[in-house]
Amino acid sequence: MSRWVKVANVSEFEALPADSPSLAVDAEGYDVVVFRLEDGWGALDDTCSHEFSKLSDGEVWDGRVYCEKHGSSFDCRSGAVRGLPATDDVTSYDVDQRGEELWIALPDWA
Repeated sequence: MSRWVKVANVSEFEALPADSPSLAVDAEGYDVVVFRLEDGWGALDDTCSHEFSKLSDGEVWDGRVYCEKHGSSFDCRSGAVRGLPATDDVTSYDVDQRGEELWIALPDWA
């Protein structure tokens, strides 16, 4: 089970650069990065599983976020590792666009 929380408005992504279409948000104590993708949205924990850098500081290309510290990459929707040196996935969150609002699903125990 999960519960939905509002994390951003679509308009907050309008001024972001093409190589960094991400927004760091606090979702009730969770540090989350939300991505504007060509075909929708993605959301992950905002911490690289390799050496704990902010993924929101990285660049986004072809649906992957690249950590600026060592270049690890992760799928922006699933959090799956797509490039070393990271070997552990990061937590992903479902995203729902409701009009101009973006909501993510947090675990019930949060």
